[in-house]
Amino acid sequence: MNTVTILRDLWSLRRVVATMALLAVVAGTAVMYKISVPPELQGRRYEVGIATARILVDTPSSQVVEVAPKGSDSLGVRANLLASLMVDGVVKAAIARRAQLPSSKLIGITDTESEPSPASTKPPGRRALVLKTHVATNADGAQLPIIEVEAQAPDRATARRLGSAAIDGLRDYLDSKAAQQRIPNVDRLQLAGLGAPLVTTEGRGPTALMAIVVGGFVFLLGCAWILGMLVLSRAWRAATVREQLETDAPAQEATLYSLEESEDGWLDDDEPEPVEETAAGDDAPREQRGRRRAGAR
Repeated sequence: MNTVTILRDLWSLRRVVATMALLAVVAGTAVMYKISVPPELQGRRYEVGIATARILVDTPSSQVVEVAPKGSDSLGVRANLLASLMVDGVVKAAIARRAQLPSSKLIGITDTESEPSPASTKPPGRRALVLKTHVATNADGAQLPIIEVEAQAPDRATARRLGSAAIDGLRDYLDSKAAQQRIPNVDRLQLAGLGAPLVTTEGRGPTALMAIVVGGFVFLLGCAWILGMLVLSRAWRAATVREQLETDAPAQEATLYSLEESEDGWLDDDEPEPVEETAAGDDAPREQRGRRRAGAR
């Protein structure tokens, strides 16, 4: 089927094609907007505030100053443990308290878990409060004593407050645990924020390009369905005509055969027998010629 044939077929069914185009517009609109109650179009795309911060897990004798301080070889493992504690339980409650946010509404996600939690697989909404933690690694894949924190909130101010609270809340937790175990300050694990949290605004949800792609896909799929139904209907009609011809062929052959038989019978019944003529010099007896004439009569 060439391009001209396809266009002619679609033009012959232009009303159906227009219906498919309308469905494509509806599909693209459904990607960008949702209908609320009372009936109102609400955009699915939204903006959230994102604050990123980095926390350095350090030894009492700073590894930044000393070449090989005691305990520096296990800092990567400790950073990984702290990153897991920040998104659940007492540490998450301490961070939420520092940010003046309800702990029950704060969603904690970390990539240090072997199996992702249901909260990490479900995309957060526009009003969600999310705290993500990640341990930095070097080029060889070894864990560094640096915890990367990403705080998401509905606005930039709340995101900045949550990002700062992640550092202070974790420090409060470590200080309280050290005080309970009576660990002197010179032996306590040290935390330091690597600069102030960096706050940005990010757009979430489907884009206009995605809506156009979905609408175009629905329209092309509808046109392919129309062409497929045309091909199927034509093949169906051709098969029906072929079956009729195959059914009528024996009857037509029988009719022709009967006509041929009737014509042959008419010739056999009505055609007169040829009369033998005698030559002028025939010496046959006169009686024999008389019998021939009588037989001819």
